[in-house]
Order: sequence, then C-alpha cells, then structure tokens
Amino acid sequence: MYATLAELRNRLAALGDDDTDEALTELLEDASMVIDDEVGQPLTLEETTVTLDGTGAESLILPRWPVTAVAAVVEVDLDGTERPLEHGVDYTWSRSGVLTRLRRCWPCHDQAVRVTLTAGYAEEDLARRVRRFCLRLAIAGRRNPAGADSEDIGDTRVRWHTPGMELTTGEKRVLARYATRP
Repeated sequence: MYATLAELRNRLAALGDDDTDEALTELLEDASMVIDDEVGQPLTLEETTVTLDGTGAESLILPRWPVTAVAAVVEVDLDGTERPLEHGVDYTWSRSGVLTRLRRCWPCHDQAVRVTLTAGYAEEDLARRVRRFCLRLAIAGRRNPAGADSEDIGDTRVRWHTPGMELTTGEKRVLARYATRP
C-alpha cells in the first residue's frame, strides 16, 4: 500500500468519517491497485523472478524498474538445459532495467532467460504525491463508491466534481514517470 492506515484515518476524521481498520485497509489496497494498474507494475520494492524471450541482441529490457539488485541470471536452451551466468563475466545490469550480455548476444528463442531481480522503490523513496493520490482514491472510494457524478432527488439535482476511485488526467500524467516499459 502506498499510504498508511493512520494517514487515511486522519484524513477521514477531518471529514467526520470513521470506519473499521479492515474496511480502510481494503480501501487503501484497492487504491494502490488502481495506481499499479495505471503504471503497469507495483511500485514497492520486491524481489521477483521473470522469464524473458531472447532477442538475439546484446541487451534485454527487464519488465520492472528501477532495478536495485539482480540475484541470478540463467540462460535456458531450447532443450531445457540451464546455464547460470555470472555477473561481470557473462552479463551486467543497470538500474534502468537493461540486462547486457557480455562477449556475445542473448539466445534468440522463447523463454530463453530467467532473471531473479529486486525492483521498485523503497517506501521512503516513493514520492509524497503517490501517497497523496492513494489517499485521495481511498477517500473517494469511501465517500463516492459508485463513482457517481450527480444525484437527482425530486426536482433537485446535485452535481459533484469528485470522481470515484479513478485517477484524474493530471494524476495519470504524474504517474507516467513510473510506468513500465513494453
């Protein structure tokens, strides 16, 4: 989650709302997933293993970034034979998520390379605006769960400019800097 339960509780208290920790945690998780869906990757720091198709080129683009560590790289032959590679001898990697093969190219077949890497941002490194977006989304999910923009009661119509749990165009523009690469 990109914001804490305490941060959400403080914001809702200012609005006169109160709810259970379980319900608020669910709102924060949902809001974090909206952000993850927009950028195409989780932003939090985590270790993951990915299998990549070989390109026959010297470089492969890792799907997650920023990369903070590469624990293992294994080349997988067409017959399933695995060859662990050594950092600095067989490959190098960059924080921007480029895996470079040294002295040769990566194989050119499907599921040719398996990489165990750590990528994402430490909680303290996530921009304050990501936490703010997460809190706004969670509050919108609490106060306007259906995402309604108007309500008719008899002859009276009320129109809001507060979306439900969806990102605004400006928020999407800011989050684009965290987006995964194709």
